[in-house]
Amino acid sequence: METRTACVIAGADPSAIEPAPSITVRANKLGVLVTGKPGDRVIDYAEQFPGPVYDVMYNPGTGWFVVTIYTDLAPPVRWDNRPGTHPGYPRVDDVLGAVSPLAILEALDIDPALIGYAPA
Repeated sequence: METRTACVIAGADPSAIEPAPSITVRANKLGVLVTGKPGDRVIDYAEQFPGPVYDVMYNPGTGWFVVTIYTDLAPPVRWDNRPGTHPGYPRVDDVLGAVSPLAILEALDIDPALIGYAPA
């Protein structure tokens, strides 16, 4: 199964995001929600906007759920639903105070269906 992604750019306006065929851009309560296949654009957003920029990834086949958080030019940090593993970046315990995938999606104003998230 393919990993699905969504990106929230806090404080941004949808008109500031360059359109592309592989993504959908819309306003959300934090700023802008980009869905589809943002790929390397997330790094560009992190450099272009002060953020934070929240890169959410979910793989329905493995259940892996991760949020990488970029703020200005600081090193990224990551929340990951696999405790005890190295998430690839310094680990954070919560995302906007939320500590479960559904709560994180709610805090980031992302409809779980957009990334195919269905809790077990």
